Amino acid sequence: MPAVKFNKKYLNSLLRFKISDADLKDRISELGLEVEDITADEIMIEFNTARPDLLDPVGLARAIRYFLHKSDRFHYTIGNKKPELTINVSKNVLKARPCIGGVVAKGIRFDSVSLQQMMVFADKFCDTFGRKRKKIAIGMHDLDSIASKELSYSACTDERFVPLNSKEPENFSSILKNSKKGIEYGNAIEDEGKLGYPALKDSEGVLALIPIINSDRTKVTTATKNMFVDVTGISDYAVEKSVDLLSAMLMDMGADVLPVAVASGSKKKIYPVMEQRFISISPEDLTKELGVAFDYRGAISLANKMGYEAALLRGKIRFSVPEYRLDIINEQDIIEDIAIAYGYDYIQPMELPYYQPGSLEQVTIRNRSLENALIGMGCTQVMNSYLTNESINYEKMNIKVETGERVALANSVNSSISMVRTWLLPSLMLNLGRSGHAKMPHKLFELDMAFTVKSGKPVEQYHLAAAISDPKANLNDIKAVIEELMYLNGVKYSFAKYSHKSFIEGRCGSIKANGKAIGFFGELHPVVLSSFGIEEPVSAFEINLDAFTSQASV
Repeated sequence: MPAVKFNKKYLNSLLRFKISDADLKDRISELGLEVEDITADEIMIEFNTARPDLLDPVGLARAIRYFLHKSDRFHYTIGNKKPELTINVSKNVLKARPCIGGVVAKGIRFDSVSLQQMMVFADKFCDTFGRKRKKIAIGMHDLDSIASKELSYSACTDERFVPLNSKEPENFSSILKNSKKGIEYGNAIEDEGKLGYPALKDSEGVLALIPIINSDRTKVTTATKNMFVDVTGISDYAVEKSVDLLSAMLMDMGADVLPVAVASGSKKKIYPVMEQRFISISPEDLTKELGVAFDYRGAISLANKMGYEAALLRGKIRFSVPEYRLDIINEQDIIEDIAIAYGYDYIQPMELPYYQPGSLEQVTIRNRSLENALIGMGCTQVMNSYLTNESINYEKMNIKVETGERVALANSVNSSISMVRTWLLPSLMLNLGRSGHAKMPHKLFELDMAFTVKSGKPVEQYHLAAAISDPKANLNDIKAVIEELMYLNGVKYSFAKYSHKSFIEGRCGSIKANGKAIGFFGELHPVVLSSFGIEEPVSAFEINLDAFTSQASV
């Protein structure tokens, strides 16, 4: 978050009342900002970028006055004043940087501090909310140095003008390549000028290369009495609200704010817009969201503390959104402001009227029971990836690829990952193939998801698979593991002859519970062992646990 230094004397003058450093720090903290340091001359504040209206001393002083109920001005408007300037927008600039607005301030009084603070605000605002001037950029000009009331905004060729704080004219392209501002913000211009250089002009020439740098001819100084501010960007809404914010700031500084007309083709728009917007929330919804009992009088008082004018209308509190607030989107933003006004420290937890104690799901209890049983038999649990390929899942297991039963990955960039596994044994075979150097016997198991397709939809099911690799491993070894599992879980089971291409014919069987098949077991075929680089015999089983649970009394 950005940190900004404020001149403390200037801030205190804007507050219009005396306040101690301790109280000032407390009020700023209550607004959700963090005071990093406070000295006799300056105050350093870290900002929440969601509140750009607080990025300058004028906006911060306004917020503090509201918070202490020392201000009753809730609306900013310019009435029906005639536009002081007109900006004519050319079609050729619409692809480069399409949106522009502006405002005129007359009778403004700058000293070195207030001018410097406004410049700091413009830079911080454009760097944060304006996304390094890509989204929003602000340009300030001495109005009395502008030669005409008709301005043009267009995408120009590589023209020359005298940039701010320079004495010699430079080309647009040279400014982008060689100046500090051009290097820092040049990428805010689409294609770096290939679509033309967005420029604002009066009858005498260039006022600004948008959004990089202004002309030195219209430089704002402490002698400036009347000022024109342009705002450009890529979003109509962002430009509109930024002009509204600047207009409110200039009004608070005592300036007479006058509108600017923007003409694009047959369309004409007047800035600032200052549209009044309303959001309604019931006291009951405030209470529900914040856990604090609000009546409408209390809620309205808190709303006033945050700069909202509010009133009860048809059972709901209608909040008038301040014209300078860019961050208010919906009810949640207002509820957050009400919480800030009330004070988070005063919001206490509410005891729930009832509760339901937490407990493990039955599937978790089942899985842990099976895992503990296998670990107790000396097996090591492994965890493998769901993702695999047809070679491992089918071909190396000595079976044909079943196109209809697998979940295939679309546009896979790696041939080793092309589908989601349909069973667990291939993963265990990979583990055993990589563990040939380790001391025998190898006893591995995995309990996790396998995936198939039924009726065109993917189905995920828990499977349990175990494998034993040892020079003396045989059918009886893995059968004994199955029998122990069934006994520990009180399952009525039986075995039957079964044929499976991954197992040696005659040394394979199915596992049944309540007369229905739930899995299979046997001695792996030599072709399978060879394809995974396994040199010793392997016996294994795999059970569909979802079928196991639904058909057996675990």
